[in-house]
Amino acid sequence: MSWADAIDILVVDLDGVVWIGGKAIEANVRALRKLQEHVKIYYVTNNSTKSRPEYALKLRSLGLDAWESNVITSGRAATLWLKKFTKARNVYLIGEEGLIWELEVEGYNIVDRGSKAEAVVVGLDRKLTYQKLAEALEALLKGAYFIATNPDNILPEEGSPIPGAGAIIAALETASERKPDVIAGKPNPWIVTSTLGNIDYSRVAVVGDRVDTDVELALRIGAKPILTLTGVTRNLDEETLKRLREAKTVIVKDLEELLAR
Repeated sequence: MSWADAIDILVVDLDGVVWIGGKAIEANVRALRKLQEHVKIYYVTNNSTKSRPEYALKLRSLGLDAWESNVITSGRAATLWLKKFTKARNVYLIGEEGLIWELEVEGYNIVDRGSKAEAVVVGLDRKLTYQKLAEALEALLKGAYFIATNPDNILPEEGSPIPGAGAIIAALETASERKPDVIAGKPNPWIVTSTLGNIDYSRVAVVGDRVDTDVELALRIGAKPILTLTGVTRNLDEETLKRLREAKTVIVKDLEELLAR
């Protein structure tokens, strides 16, 4: 692992890297068990459906050293953004339990009507209803702050991908004729810098399965991009491959291949 000599921290994606749906990607998990003996690992996900303690528990069940302090979610990033850059306290939420947990931990009041909201927070919601969209739209049309967790259009699942948070955001963008004031998750550097702070990012590597979020995040923060072909990205066209090579992206079929470099 000569490449690891220049790395202090690995920022590792979850969906498509550690697991797909409920199934662990065994080759990657085996590699991460070895890598954690040499470098500090932060697990950073755009998936806001679970809380940091829930993700940490799931990772530990796979033999990985993970605690709330080294798990970062787009839900956490969105909450920290609201706290730092807005005065909103009443939030209308489209999202699941993990996002609710992050907001409530920081004392936000989650309202049941868009008319009561000072901010609309949108994440992946697999129980999305038309009524939720209508309430969020009402808030946005009245000027509520619009924050989204991430732009991912799909989420890798066993069998076939499912629509991601980006698909829900697109519906609200179309209806409100507004884009989010901020998208807090990858590739926004905020998802990492809000937790890791001002460190030497040239000694950080970002490991992920998506070019548009994971590789792009690495490039924006000045970290080394590592793309594993175990999730959303399975095949690369020549143009994308050329661009990745120019960005000095390490491309591997899985993380066990990375160990051999």
